[in-house]
Amino acid sequence: MMFRVPRSAFRVLAALWRLNLAEELQYRANFVASVLGTVFWIGTALLTLALFFRHTTRLGGWDYWEVVVLLGVFNALTGVIEAVLRPGIGRLASEVRNGGLDLVLAKPVDAQGFVSFRRLDVWHLTDVVLGLGLAGYALSRLGRVPGVLQLAAFVVALAAAGIVVYAIWVALMSLAFWFVSVENLSVLFDAVYEGARYPVTAYPGALRFVFVYLLPIAWTTTIPTSALTGRLGPEIAVAAAAVAALAFVLARLLWRAALRRYTGASG
Repeated sequence: MMFRVPRSAFRVLAALWRLNLAEELQYRANFVASVLGTVFWIGTALLTLALFFRHTTRLGGWDYWEVVVLLGVFNALTGVIEAVLRPGIGRLASEVRNGGLDLVLAKPVDAQGFVSFRRLDVWHLTDVVLGLGLAGYALSRLGRVPGVLQLAAFVVALAAAGIVVYAIWVALMSLAFWFVSVENLSVLFDAVYEGARYPVTAYPGALRFVFVYLLPIAWTTTIPTSALTGRLGPEIAVAAAAVAALAFVLARLLWRAALRRYTGASG
């Protein structure tokens, strides 16, 4: 059930990412396009928030700059998705349909790990930097300086958020083994993940339950932001780590069950 991660796997991953980096560096204009696109998206999101907060002072109990911190965390995680997950595991549905997964399964590496992390869109890592920068600026406007425990809890909660996001990606993409004609499963993820742009407390009770316990996107942005801003104590990092571990194990089990259904290009 667990990943086997020999040293050779890290060497393979490093080699793949070096090749991706060399390829991306041939198109350095993409860096400018990526930064401008992110700045435009952040500006649009901030404008939307400003228009909303003209009519209220709180959103689910959060004030404007607290929501901006959350927006920065959301953008940072989006950068991880666009840089690592979408270029790799985002291609799984088409590979299951056309039999391209056969080549992956023939390699002497863990198939899930290889499919997930085989490509790196390095320019989207700027989204991570800009998102964390926005969160830091919003914290300064709040006049809050996180302590060591708060920062440690944030780092743990943010790492756990990345694992939860990855687990949701794996679970959704694994559906391709049952519904091979389904196109653009990543669109389904985008629709679900959009809910993480706002505090989970802003949603009605039933939807809040779904986002916390069934589709745990509340743990991707609301919890790390709450740890950073002091809305929740540092002990929340332990709960976040537990949720991430559970999500990863369930996604791994689903992946293995889905893989058993795969019969190859000839099937």
